[in-house]
Amino acid sequence: MRTTLLILILATTVGCSTLRFPGVYRIDIPQGNFVTEEMLGQLSPGMSPEQVRYVLGMPTLIDPFTSDTWFYLMTLQPGKGEKLEQQIVVHFNDGSYSHHEGEVIADFLTKVTAPDDRELATRADQQRRSSE
Repeated sequence: MRTTLLILILATTVGCSTLRFPGVYRIDIPQGNFVTEEMLGQLSPGMSPEQVRYVLGMPTLIDPFTSDTWFYLMTLQPGKGEKLEQQIVVHFNDGSYSHHEGEVIADFLTKVTAPDDRELATRADQQRRSSE
């Protein structure tokens, strides 16, 4: 009897971490560097590493064995929704920027912003325009 009760209590408490109760607020957890399409558009071949760092920020990872490759990794676990990941790899050749690989997250803000927040932002923008 006690063993059964103990197993039942243990099973219910372990499952609590994966359950999503309605009405409970969960925060967004961003990790890494988010790179936009506009930021990548500012890069041009021949830029120095300092110029690339100015445009994109510090890389998440520089491999010590291949220092001519920088990694800009980003993971976002929204409170509501699916996990988003982005991997941008920047390559240098003879000390200057040559090219990058990877895809930026399309419509990033629409994926991480709740519909209510987007509606409020739209209304605030409309009010600002009407007052001008």
